[in-house]
Amino acid sequence: MATWKDLQLHLQTGKTVEQAERTLLEAEKRRWGDVLTHLISITQSLAERNLAFRGSSNTLHQQNNGNFLKEVELLAKFDRVMKQHIERVESGQFSHSSYLGNIIQNELVASISGKLMDTVATEIKQSKYYSVILDCTPDVSHQEQMSVIIRTVKMDKAPEIKEHFMGFLVTSETTGLGLSSLILKKLMELNIPFDDCRGQSYDNGANMKGRNKGVQARLLEKNPRALYVPCGAHSLNLVVSDAATASTDATSYFGNV
Repeated sequence: MATWKDLQLHLQTGKTVEQAERTLLEAEKRRWGDVLTHLISITQSLAERNLAFRGSSNTLHQQNNGNFLKEVELLAKFDRVMKQHIERVESGQFSHSSYLGNIIQNELVASISGKLMDTVATEIKQSKYYSVILDCTPDVSHQEQMSVIIRTVKMDKAPEIKEHFMGFLVTSETTGLGLSSLILKKLMELNIPFDDCRGQSYDNGANMKGRNKGVQARLLEKNPRALYVPCGAHSLNLVVSDAATASTDATSYFGNV
C-alpha cells in the first residue's frame, strides 16, 4: 500500500523515473537542435561567400582544418551552445557523430540547396511564364556541364525581372537531342511546366541554335511559343574577339610595311 501511495504521489507531481528520463530526452533534443541551428548558420555564411569548407585536416584546433571548423572554434569562444558541444567532443562523450565531419557538411549543403531550390521553383511557378538561358563549358576536370538560368518577371507592387541560377547539369553528350532532353528532365524534376516557357537563349553553336536538330528546334517542337533569342553576351564576345584579331593582324601588317 505504501509503495502504491508513493507511486500515486509521484504520478501526480510528475516525479516518476519515466518522467525524469523524458525530461532528459527533451533537453537533449533541444541541445542538438541548437547545435544544428548554429551549424546551418555557419554553412549558409560560408556558402554565401563562396568559401571552401574543408582543409587538409578534419580535426578541431588544427592549423589547416578548413573554414567550417574554424568558424565552429570562433563561435565557441562567445557562444555557450558551441562551447559545451566542443567540450563534449573533446572529452570523448560521443559514441556517434559529432556533426562536425565532412559528411554532415555535405548533407547540410544538400539540405539547404534542396530547400532553396523548392522556394525558387515555387516563385517561378507563381510568375507562370519564364525563359531559359543555357550555356555549356567544361570544368577543371574537363567534364562538360550545362549551366541553367531561368528568367521570370515577378509581379509584385512593381514588375521585377529576376534570373534564377538552377545549377549545373553534367552532360554526357553535347548533341541537340542530349542537351534538350537534359533541360526538359531538369524542369520535370522541379515540377515546372515547359508549356509555360516563352523564350530560350544560348550561344550560336550549331548544336544549340541549329534549325533542324539543335536545342532550339527540338524545344520548339515541344512548345512553339518558346521563341529562340541569340545570347547577346556571346554575340558581343564574338564581335570583340573578331575586332581584337583584326586589330592584331593590321598592326602586324603595317608594322612589317
